[in-house]
Amino acid sequence: METQKIQKVNPLYLLANIFLPIMAMVLGIVVVVVIHIAGVSADIGSGVGAVIIMVVYVGAIFWWAIGPRKVYEKKREAKLKELDTQGFTRNHTFNADGCTVAVDAVHGKIAMVFKWNPSQCFVIPANRVGKMWVDDGKTPLGGTSRVSFLFMVDEMKIRVNTFTSNKVWNMKSNYVLEALSKADMMIETLKTAYNAAQGNAGANMQ
Repeated sequence: METQKIQKVNPLYLLANIFLPIMAMVLGIVVVVVIHIAGVSADIGSGVGAVIIMVVYVGAIFWWAIGPRKVYEKKREAKLKELDTQGFTRNHTFNADGCTVAVDAVHGKIAMVFKWNPSQCFVIPANRVGKMWVDDGKTPLGGTSRVSFLFMVDEMKIRVNTFTSNKVWNMKSNYVLEALSKADMMIETLKTAYNAAQGNAGANMQ
């Protein structure tokens, strides 16, 4: 755990999510072609072919829209429950779209589960964290469409969004203020965990 290397993206998992639905669509087209080659009557062949194409294409679009998110959510809950059974004290857990961060401020540990690598839960001592900060995402015009808290683990930057939008919001809007409050709280919790980890490291050296 002390030296566990964090991997935010599992390349094989990411590629599977992209290309397996495409392969399914290609296979659907092949099946339709085979039906026509087999000499099935035009009416029946066209009807069956249309159904196959529709089912495969709708399934692929459905998967791209919500499949990875559902897998991430299910895996995340399982990993967090597993942490609980291992004595990890979840003082604060923040579930974002791309990453979940759980902080054990008692034992000085941080756990992370990433959307594109949901089968792994990375648990590290909090004193491996370097810089920690809040990004309000403020634009030159004065609004924001994203608020997040960030921290460095070794040379890797971890960004966790507390608010995202497809439009720009006023910095004093309730949504933005709440997001900033959540981000500030998580940074303070990370700092508490960092201090606990430093204390534990010092005690172990004595």
